[in-house]
Amino acid sequence: MEPVEAQALVKRMSEEQPVIVAYSLSASENKAFDQDEGQTLFYVGLVITQIMKQGLVEPGKITEKQLMRAEKANMNLLDKMANDSAGDFASAAESLVEKYPEPEVLRYVTEALMEDEEGDPDNPPIRDKNLGLAFLHLKIVLDAFVGE
Repeated sequence: MEPVEAQALVKRMSEEQPVIVAYSLSASENKAFDQDEGQTLFYVGLVITQIMKQGLVEPGKITEKQLMRAEKANMNLLDKMANDSAGDFASAAESLVEKYPEPEVLRYVTEALMEDEEGDPDNPPIRDKNLGLAFLHLKIVLDAFVGE
């Protein structure tokens, strides 16, 4: 995507889902993430928003209340995944995907965090130590849309 196209997408998404864009931007600026990881996190957050927009029922604007509810519901998950290895993370994520209301979107999130742009798992865009935190932030975004 060209920089002009990316800016236009962010502007449009900021108008359509301001709470989600603000949350995704804030999460991407977490000091735990390096610049590339932060950009990946923000991009995947935008992709989730686009996917949900293209669904059978277009979601309304996500409110802070919906986002906070999703965040609160995921705090136990953060504690559990904080010290997981990449293998533990993959296993836990796959287990979550099987039971999730939007399994294909959650599967995309997992793959986006664990594989590079060519699908190579040997060059993940997120370091192992940040997988759980990155997954949590993106799951919160998705949960806000699906009401989990």
